[in-house]
Amino acid sequence: MTSAVEVRNVSCRLGEQEVLTSVNLAIAPGELVTLVGPSGCGKSTLLRVIAGLEDPTTGTVLVDGVDVTTTPAEKRRVGLVFQSNALFGHLRVDRNIAFGLRHLAKQERRERVADMLDLVKLGNLAHRYPHQLSGGEQQRIALARALAPRPPVVLLDEPYGALDEVLREEIGWEVKEILSQRNTAAILVTHDRHEAMTLGDRVAVMDSGRILQCDIPRTVYDNPSARFVADFLAVSSYLSLPSGEETLVRPHQLRISAGGSHVVSRIEFLGATSRYTVVMNDGSTVVADVDPSTPLRVGDSCSVHLHEKG
Repeated sequence: MTSAVEVRNVSCRLGEQEVLTSVNLAIAPGELVTLVGPSGCGKSTLLRVIAGLEDPTTGTVLVDGVDVTTTPAEKRRVGLVFQSNALFGHLRVDRNIAFGLRHLAKQERRERVADMLDLVKLGNLAHRYPHQLSGGEQQRIALARALAPRPPVVLLDEPYGALDEVLREEIGWEVKEILSQRNTAAILVTHDRHEAMTLGDRVAVMDSGRILQCDIPRTVYDNPSARFVADFLAVSSYLSLPSGEETLVRPHQLRISAGGSHVVSRIEFLGATSRYTVVMNDGSTVVADVDPSTPLRVGDSCSVHLHEKG
């Protein structure tokens, strides 16, 4: 099956800095890949290269199997949604959505706009202006406008960053469902690790211009390819084995009990669990999620035990 979008050995230099180095990524139709990594690692630059807003130094960009590396941005059939949704403030909602449909006949354009408004469940807002919409409504209209030309892929660059946490989660799931209905591939850049793990069919972790790992969330969480991936995606602890090697453990894999040679240094109440940070007798620290009724306080001595991994 042809990938909706693919980058092959893409590198990109901006000035004296190489921002992307030999990046490879292929996304199937209808697949949502979340792209995470620290600020400045190249996430947004990768999207700009795919969109045609930046030229790669080397490598190839394909959309629907067609090499578009030298194709102008406006001819690439790539949808874009950013945090600042970039709606045209002087145009009504319906005309914002119709902006990229000028190649269609008037009736077909009208029907496409109505279809998009129904898709994002905002058909009653067609004649409003962007400033009359809530933040969530603006982002759904921005998505409708991006999807209106029926692109094989949509690029979402931290589109929910300005929304509150509850609305962010709600809109995130709505967008995922809409993209799935349209069988449209998407790359979602996010700084929110929870969002990346819950929304992504696959999660791609970047650092210093490279994709270190791209796999289904469970695999990236349980079997990270590098210590950076393990630490970036979730709270990590490392226990020393008798062999002298270290093993990665997550907070749910540890339990603690009173008495021993280690010391509780912090306790965070998380609701269903409490998160204990423990200073081990070798000076390292581990983090354990345990029952809130555990009768230990900061400064108490404790022992640390490993549950079965999984």
